[in-house]
Amino acid sequence: MKKITIAAAVSIVAIAATAYASPYYALNQIKAALAERNAEALAEHVDFPALRASVKTQLEASMARSIAATAGSDNPLAALGQSIASAMLGKMVDTMVSPAGVVALVNKSAVSPQANTNADADAPADGAQKKAGYAAGYAGLNTFVVRAKDGNAQEGALVLLRHGVWGWKLSSIEIASAMAAR
Repeated sequence: MKKITIAAAVSIVAIAATAYASPYYALNQIKAALAERNAEALAEHVDFPALRASVKTQLEASMARSIAATAGSDNPLAALGQSIASAMLGKMVDTMVSPAGVVALVNKSAVSPQANTNADADAPADGAQKKAGYAAGYAGLNTFVVRAKDGNAQEGALVLLRHGVWGWKLSSIEIASAMAAR
């Protein structure tokens, strides 16, 4: 009887530990897929419909604020301009937020290993690239958030949502306010 109790307790602890560590494992797999430029492996870890909706909503809200600030609320052409821009924005987001689009964006971004390595003012003298620091942790039982290490909410974040007990998928990107305003 004692062996069964110990075995059950060890099993429960093992299940709880693997469930707790599962978003870190998913994050590592996403990172590996991006490093390998493997769109198919990336697609397994991203909920693209939810991600598209998240990005679209944030960009539309930013665009609406920008139009309201420049055109004013009493301008009748502002609504027309916003509806046209919204339709174009939807198609752009649908194209960009796809497995191939995300891999292409990473290929051209500063986080890419093949990115331009010209010396910056803050770059170390020995040519080594400054590595970005990130903090990752649970924001709820089914939500896992990855932020820049300084923890500034204005810098944006990646949000993974639980899919099953051990499965996690990138479902939202909180776009930095400075980037969304462009």
